[in-house]
Amino acid sequence: FHENDFYALVRDVGKNLVENVKIVDQFEHPQTKKKSVCFRISYRSMDRTLLNSEIDEIQKCIREATQSKLNLQLR
Repeated sequence: FHENDFYALVRDVGKNLVENVKIVDQFEHPQTKKKSVCFRISYRSMDRTLLNSEIDEIQKCIREATQSKLNLQLR
C-alpha cells in the first residue's frame, strides 16, 4: 500500500468536491507490524453548499472502494 494510491482513489470517487486529503496520524503495532493510518478528507464546492447526506454517500463509496480495490482493512 502506498498513500498515493489512496489519494487517487479518493479523488476518483469524490471528483471535484475533494479539496484536500492528508495524513493526520500513523501508528505501527510493535508486535504485529500492522500499520494504521488516519486520513482527513476535506470537501468543498465553489458553487453550492454541500449536504451531510451527500458527503456521507461519498464517504461510504470511498470506504467500499478502499476495501475492494486496495484490499485494506478499515477501522
